[in-house]
Amino acid sequence: MTEGGTRNVVSGDTVAGAVVQAGSIRELHVHAAAPPTGSTPGSVAMDAWERRAGDSCVWQHVPAGRDTGHHRRHVTALAARLARMRDELEGALEQDPWCDARIATAFLDHVEWLLGEPAQDGAAGLDLYPAEASLLVLLPFLHRVHYLRRAVRLAEVRPWSLRPESNAGPDREAFEIFAEESEALVQRALRDPEAEPLVGWWLCHRRLTQHEEFSEADSVPGLLEELGESAAELGAALTADRVTVLLHGLRRGPDICHPEFLGLLPADERVRCGPGHQQIRYQRVGLLAALAHGMSVEMTTLPDIVAEHLAIPYPVDVPLLRHTLTQAHWGGSRDLPVLRAECRHEAVVEGLREYTARADTVLHAIRRTVRERVNQPMPDLPTRLSADGVVPSRGTFDGYARFRSDGRRVLDLAMGIELYKDRDLAVRELYQNALDACRYRRARQECLDRTTEPFGAPYTGRISFVQDTDEDGRAYLDCQDDGIGMGEAELRGVFSHAGARFAEQLEFKLERARWESLDPPVTLYPNSRFGIGVLSYFMLAEEIRVTTCRMDADGVPGPVYEVSICGPGHLFRIVQKAARGREPGTRVRLYLRADVAPENWSVIDVLERVLAIAEFPTSARKGGLSSAWEPGRLKERQRPDRSDTGLNAYGAQLDWDDGPQDAQVVWCEHGGALLVDGVVVEPTVRKGVFPATGPGLTGAVVNLRGPSAPARLSVDRRHVLDDVTAVVRELLEKASGVLAEGEEDDLPGVQWLNRVADDSAALADIVDSALFSRGREPALRGVKFGGPRAGYFAGDLTLVPGEPRDANRYGGGAWGHVEGHAPDHVYLWRLLARRGALGKLAEVCPEIDDPRPVLRPVPSDQWLLMHDRQSGHSRRWRRGPFDLSDIARAADALQRPSREVAARLAALGFPEADPRHWSPGAELTTADSATFTSQYGEVLTRHEPLTSADLMGRAARANDSVAATAERLRGFGFQLSDTTVTLCQAAEKDELLWLNREKPEDGCLDPGAEVPPGHIAQASLRLGLSVQDVCRRLAAHGLRADPAGLPDRPTLQTVLLLSSNVDGEPPWLDRARTPPPGHALHAAEELGLAPAEVLARLCALGFARPDPFPADASTDDLWALDDELYGDFLVPPGPIPYGNVFSSVQDLDGLRLKIRRMRSYGFDIALEVPRRPTSLDRELLCESGPFNWWFTRTDEAVPFAQILMASRELGAQPATIAKRLRACNIATSHDGLPRGLSFSEARRLIRADELDEGEVPAVEDFPLQYLHRTALRKRTGLRQIVSLLNDLGIPVPDPAETIRAALARVPRADP
Repeated sequence: MTEGGTRNVVSGDTVAGAVVQAGSIRELHVHAAAPPTGSTPGSVAMDAWERRAGDSCVWQHVPAGRDTGHHRRHVTALAARLARMRDELEGALEQDPWCDARIATAFLDHVEWLLGEPAQDGAAGLDLYPAEASLLVLLPFLHRVHYLRRAVRLAEVRPWSLRPESNAGPDREAFEIFAEESEALVQRALRDPEAEPLVGWWLCHRRLTQHEEFSEADSVPGLLEELGESAAELGAALTADRVTVLLHGLRRGPDICHPEFLGLLPADERVRCGPGHQQIRYQRVGLLAALAHGMSVEMTTLPDIVAEHLAIPYPVDVPLLRHTLTQAHWGGSRDLPVLRAECRHEAVVEGLREYTARADTVLHAIRRTVRERVNQPMPDLPTRLSADGVVPSRGTFDGYARFRSDGRRVLDLAMGIELYKDRDLAVRELYQNALDACRYRRARQECLDRTTEPFGAPYTGRISFVQDTDEDGRAYLDCQDDGIGMGEAELRGVFSHAGARFAEQLEFKLERARWESLDPPVTLYPNSRFGIGVLSYFMLAEEIRVTTCRMDADGVPGPVYEVSICGPGHLFRIVQKAARGREPGTRVRLYLRADVAPENWSVIDVLERVLAIAEFPTSARKGGLSSAWEPGRLKERQRPDRSDTGLNAYGAQLDWDDGPQDAQVVWCEHGGALLVDGVVVEPTVRKGVFPATGPGLTGAVVNLRGPSAPARLSVDRRHVLDDVTAVVRELLEKASGVLAEGEEDDLPGVQWLNRVADDSAALADIVDSALFSRGREPALRGVKFGGPRAGYFAGDLTLVPGEPRDANRYGGGAWGHVEGHAPDHVYLWRLLARRGALGKLAEVCPEIDDPRPVLRPVPSDQWLLMHDRQSGHSRRWRRGPFDLSDIARAADALQRPSREVAARLAALGFPEADPRHWSPGAELTTADSATFTSQYGEVLTRHEPLTSADLMGRAARANDSVAATAERLRGFGFQLSDTTVTLCQAAEKDELLWLNREKPEDGCLDPGAEVPPGHIAQASLRLGLSVQDVCRRLAAHGLRADPAGLPDRPTLQTVLLLSSNVDGEPPWLDRARTPPPGHALHAAEELGLAPAEVLARLCALGFARPDPFPADASTDDLWALDDELYGDFLVPPGPIPYGNVFSSVQDLDGLRLKIRRMRSYGFDIALEVPRRPTSLDRELLCESGPFNWWFTRTDEAVPFAQILMASRELGAQPATIAKRLRACNIATSHDGLPRGLSFSEARRLIRADELDEGEVPAVEDFPLQYLHRTALRKRTGLRQIVSLLNDLGIPVPDPAETIRAALARVPRADP
């Protein structure tokens, strides 16, 4: 493929037809004879692969004395078989826009070009054997078919859709996690339906090439096995392990030259493969194939810049991109090939230039390796690869620019902002890299011990940290390990590349595949798949010095290398210090930055914060101080204060010795932690056993390692990004048995269990279940918990009279002290469970002494009973009902099925949660929360049909259709009439039916009521329709619309007049109700009309006239008619809150005037202002006085409890205040304090000091728990307490009825 030259190849045993050899021909006409009639169908239908395999000029590089017939025949047959497999696989991928059908033949073209012209006239050539030629010809086709097979397998994840799937299987979930790494691209694609499948398939191919192409050990052997007889005939030329390595090499880039990888391929091997002596120089084949593949520009290996320009304005056109690659070719000279391609998009120009630079790097590495390691004849390789011929297509785009940044400045900025804020990260990175090195050596040595002569003593590993100063006075930190070490390739590659991961290197994957083939397998799960590598060291270091020696595949130490790195982005020189080291391992020395003062920073402190359980013997030393970690043992630490984010786990410990190899659980007395590979982390998904805040766990340390370790950690390694709740819960469940098997003085105790429950009720449930199953009942001050009747309910410490009164004081912890009063039935439940202090209750309700067993509680019961919709977790008793969104959130937090949580709530006395109302297929998730969450806190009820506002509001909040929302609501037992659903569905298409066109969630018109005339008038004006036309449209939906009184074409003034707020918007006046007088005055003011004119117009529109309506009515009266509580107008005759009477009044004269004007509009107000008011009257009869007048209406008596609360501020006796109120014609519930009740005791009885400013005692403030406790305190009966409260104006109901109602809801055990 040289530009300006001629290359002619005629191959095969027979040539049929015309052959023309020419240098330069302007025009040529060839008239071929018709094909012979005896041609076989197979010869006519010969596939291009079959033809190319048989005719390839690669065969011409086999010297004449070596017969190629056998190999060529079977290679041709294999190419035909592979072509048939290709057709079937590409058919399965017909929706894949990135399918690159040309790549195999392009690959072979470049193999042929690299080999050059065959040797002529006895000149020394490449000396190929037929077996080698077979490999070179077949590799492009094997590569293509193997890739297609893996692509078809991976396509099962449905890559054309990028939206997360709720029921995703493991493969789909892995794809979604991979896609999250390209979040910005994915989000753009989700906004562009045409781009979504393009991006999805691109990410699928990226995942395939980076992670999945060789993830299954049998993928290549399986392919070769299916190829059948011809593959067997080629024998050792197609052994699965060799072909696997060769195919791997195509993806390695410059790392094809890694010594350990090349070491997997023999330099020269004699093989049994067809007739005659055969040699295969595998390393030469692998290097040539890798370079040829790199020059072929495979579509799915283009740089990311191509995909990043898909879901944007002026995106990359994929068919045009394919055309560009098809037409692209390498021109120039053989020594300096130039990629020539005319591109239709800027990103393609940049992508091909970047691709060429990458291929040039491969070429450079191969040339170097050929010079140093390959002894066989090699073709003349190019010196460089150039992209000078990659240009924009003429007239496609005028010009472009690429957003660029100063990489060094950006790096320094990122280091300053993100990394220096937590220097612990550098120590984490040092430790975890050392841990990987030790794990790697352990695995390699174990494999060698089992397959060769044993090395001797088993490998134990060693990691040490030393903080000191050198002979020049420079402060440094050393991290030294005796692990696998690094060679030159590792220093150039994984070590020096931020974000690079040795576990993704193909030579490691191949070696691990060999380990896992043993029985039992040798396993290694690297932890350094996270992080940013050596870059993080510069949080501490101004210079890094690395001394290392790598253990080779045979267990022998290699050369000793040393490098010094003086900053991110700096070049560094790799210096060989010795040809062979004494022992493998690595020492990383960080020369500390000037701002890392040794007196203020200690590696011992850092390591004790971050490392909880070491896997290998680990030590840290600073001066005369040292600390050591025993392998597999928790090293306890108590954090100095709550701001410390390091390890906090100390006190008594219980180890789970029977756990799996890949995880570890240690129960601890105080604190707890989640670990990954022994290092402290925090979960980002906090539910189930994980507390909402604070450390990862309480009461236990769980160490995830090996296969149980999470796939994703944050860059700083401090946070687990995966949801590991299920994994950790399962481990804790299995480990909980050791808690019940210990001595009585061991864990757990009530105080410990309370601390656990306070942070995670789900974990407390696990512990409680283990203790109960083994009959263990921990006790606190003689009170046992966990038994079959009382169960574990920490609230008993404060609920049940006679138990320890102050839970905190006696070590019960905050979980045992719940604020507020429990619901009545919960209080009775706990009294019956403990059989405590029932006498006072039995006096008024003998039925309390019910022998039936009550439900045994578990720790999460208390959490549910405290679970608050707003906060999600509080230590107050919940008194309101539960809606389905509460249940969904609770189930998610506890990691239990929603139906199970709902059933438990029903058993706990909340029947509205009973899942028996649900349809069999109904499943509640947090995704449903929007459907069931109310905007203003109201709870949906099943007792009456839902309104259109309920339905449309929830559809709007859930961003779903009315039909789907209705089906979901009905599935959970809510009543919805067909009429309402039909009307709301119609409203989705016709906004005429909306109550408020600005707020569809307010619902639509009520099918059972007459359409307000204001709605009709507004629609007429807005839509330009006559009133009759509007009414006909409404009637078509089954609505009653009466046009009486409305002009055929209403004006804006009419619409304003009909709106309650005189703004032309809902709410509208209702003909069934007389407009309040304030509306008439407001309309007069807004419309510039006289009040009488407004009334006349309202009457003409069919509304009743307010009566009375004073002749001297004026807009000046509006201040007296405003309802300041609800923002409407007051409706005569009342009653109304006294606050509306006293509001906006400056003095008593103003109050007299306001009362007089309100009476003139028909309000019934008995209040009289004294002619000669006292100073006490002036304080009483004002809005800002000690009375909260908004709680008492004009037809009600002022509760004496309110007088009692005001008396202290007024400095007057309660009886005196009551007398003055009655003098003002304001009724009071009582004239004075009940007989025998002191002022202070009365205030205590009404809980005056517990109320916030402006609050007044209400009936709900006196639940059964309060009444019972007060009766016990005062040594009297419940009826006496209720009587006193009644005498103080608080209408607390009969305690017997209260007890009976609560008994009906007491949780009972199943019969």
